[in-house]
Amino acid sequence: MSVRLTPLSLALQGGGAHGAFTWGVLDRLLEEDVTIRAISGTSAGALNAVALASGLLADGRAGARSSLDLLWRTISGLTPLQLSAGPFGRFGLGLATHLFSPYQLNPIGLDPLGDALAQIIDFAGLRAADLPRLLIAATNAKSGALKIFENSELSAAAVMASACLPQLFRAVEIDGESYWDGGFTSNPPIVALARAMPAHPILLVRIEPIEIQDVPRRADAIRARVAQLAFAQPLVRELLELERLQTLLPPSLGLLSRELRELRRNRITTINAGDSIRRLDPATRFVPDWSLVCNLRDAGRAAAEAWLAGEARHLVTAW
Repeated sequence: MSVRLTPLSLALQGGGAHGAFTWGVLDRLLEEDVTIRAISGTSAGALNAVALASGLLADGRAGARSSLDLLWRTISGLTPLQLSAGPFGRFGLGLATHLFSPYQLNPIGLDPLGDALAQIIDFAGLRAADLPRLLIAATNAKSGALKIFENSELSAAAVMASACLPQLFRAVEIDGESYWDGGFTSNPPIVALARAMPAHPILLVRIEPIEIQDVPRRADAIRARVAQLAFAQPLVRELLELERLQTLLPPSLGLLSRELRELRRNRITTINAGDSIRRLDPATRFVPDWSLVCNLRDAGRAAAEAWLAGEARHLVTAW
């Protein structure tokens, strides 16, 4: 039975091709009567965020589902540097990126995904829109500072900056600054999202596993685990920071402004990819094979179904 949910903000974590899990979550969520007020995203989460928002502006929830489907069909047709689809294979991709920089492997800066995004996402419409509010994270490659691109700043380059793994892609230049993947600093933005829309609960879709079953022993598995930890820790810090802010606010809500009262009461609910990602070879995040993408989409839909039947019940305003 269809439900009507209270308006939500979405926080979408990055994870390369594993972001197809988030596609599935969103696809199932969009079958319900839901209003999305704001979306924060990093890397693959940023791709999902702009596809969702662009589709919503074009044709409501049906448009958003179509836009996400087109995005992932496009992504599945592309392979980073075209290496993993060629004679190098997955191991060759790892070897090549350890021996050469993207400035050597891709000297003329080919960017097929960025070019495709410019064609399938209505960035002009997103820049002009007030809602949903978008917060896309990138990392300044020189200063290490977090940069959040909001609606008025959005472009294909801004989204590609959020998804720029420096081992694979040249830094993205925007207004004289160089950007790398937002996962180094905010994966995804939580505190900024809560401050932007303090009245609305946040649905966080987590992809990066914090815990694993076995200590990795192979060199490639160790590198993959190091990357997982690096991209998972910014979220841990943000969740602790939001908790700290809420704790520091005085318990007497009458002493606070409306915005701070809403921020203090703001809550986060989570859909976690869990074993859907943990059981995969970490190298699959770089290889968006269509069968993998579809399997993760279906896992995301199932996780959203379970969330709707369980934790989301406190967010239901009508059945």
